[in-house]
Amino acid sequence: MKADDPEDKKNVVKIVESFVFRKHLILTFEMLSINLYDFIKLNNFLGVSEGLVRRFAIQILVTLHFLREKNIVHCDMKPENILLRKENKSGIKIIDFGSSTYENEQFYTYI
Repeated sequence: MKADDPEDKKNVVKIVESFVFRKHLILTFEMLSINLYDFIKLNNFLGVSEGLVRRFAIQILVTLHFLREKNIVHCDMKPENILLRKENKSGIKIIDFGSSTYENEQFYTYI
């Protein structure tokens, strides 16, 4: 996905490096801010403005369209897996592709 989004416009977390340490695959990613659940929690669950919801929704739809083009199903889309790019900004990134699969492959039984 990184190679298919060189301009970083598809709102998918970018992997920085990967290596094996003591027989474990280690993945490092770009630094991001808090997730949407914690963001709403900080606001005492009072919600956010319609304009902010619209900005988040547009970015999520851009990502979902990109994933659809790649035949990838995320399988764990939730507020905890949507992070703000920077504190006090409305840009977001989708994270946690650990349960994702290609559309034509078998899904986990709990999906």
